[in-house]
Amino acid sequence: MIPDEAAIRDIVRTVWSTQLGLELDPDPERPIPVAAPSMTAAIHISGDFLGGVRLAAGAPLVRRAAAIMFARPEQDITVDDARDALGELANIVAGNIKALLDGTSSISLPTIVDGSDYTVSTVDVRTSEELGFTLDREPLIVTVFEHAGS
Repeated sequence: MIPDEAAIRDIVRTVWSTQLGLELDPDPERPIPVAAPSMTAAIHISGDFLGGVRLAAGAPLVRRAAAIMFARPEQDITVDDARDALGELANIVAGNIKALLDGTSSISLPTIVDGSDYTVSTVDVRTSEELGFTLDREPLIVTVFEHAGS
């Protein structure tokens, strides 16, 4: 069984606060769509739980996070830096969620998708939680999904 919405919100906000010093605002309503260009990081969880975690954010928010993470000005952040930063944030969030799951599970390396026109889908899963956050009106969407047969 996956952690409830409150636990996931707490994990995401704590990760962004401790890793980046940024305070995400929860969007208790429907998540605000992420504008292009954007990036999505996906981590799969396998073992007693089958599913995963996706983080999706616009390029400006990801660049801001990368600049803080790598202690460099935003204008010096490359696409690879942004991918690395979002992948690491997804890895930390997924690791914290995995720690709350029953049984034994492991997490994959992050898969990063970026661009202006793309769709991310995973076959045979259902969304368990889709939570929205904002930082200075820039959205972050965190999705926890599980295998449809679970």
